[in-house]
Amino acid sequence: MKQVLHHRIDSTFAHYDVNGNGVIELADIYALANRLLRAFGEPASSERGRDLVEAYDRFWEVLAELCDTDRDGRIGPEEYREAMIEAFVDGGPFEAEFLEIVQSLLDIADTNSDGRVDAAEFGVLLKARGLSEEECGMAFAHLDTDGDGAISVDEYVAAVRDYYTNPAEDTPGSWLYPKALQHA
Repeated sequence: MKQVLHHRIDSTFAHYDVNGNGVIELADIYALANRLLRAFGEPASSERGRDLVEAYDRFWEVLAELCDTDRDGRIGPEEYREAMIEAFVDGGPFEAEFLEIVQSLLDIADTNSDGRVDAAEFGVLLKARGLSEEECGMAFAHLDTDGDGAISVDEYVAAVRDYYTNPAEDTPGSWLYPKALQHA
């Protein structure tokens, strides 16, 4: 069980370490935001683009506060792993801050502004993370737990919680990151 959860945490660390230098820094978080802006064709100067960048600024602030234990502006793999275990597995403070960030992320994904993030919109988000078209469809089917054809903030947050706490395969959370779909 522990090995699967550590693998998932390590997979998200690798996702956040965009430049691959072994630490997560503010520049990596901005690179993730820019990747999403490009995927959605949203300029950083638009209102939605600014909202996303601001959400990623807050995400960095929360990550740095919880993970950067030596306060050097860089989050190493062990710092990240320990903080994610505390935040999700042990039920720490991260989730409340995470809700606002998820809302901003889903707002940018809602490209037709109908208040819902459907399969096509969510697929753009997941493709920016590296999932294939087929994986996007399977992930959406697993994450849309109420079957209403859209991903809600609650469903997304529940999937993240599941990802970090439930070592079982083929659960909603296990579909969030492509490397996490592979065996450790």
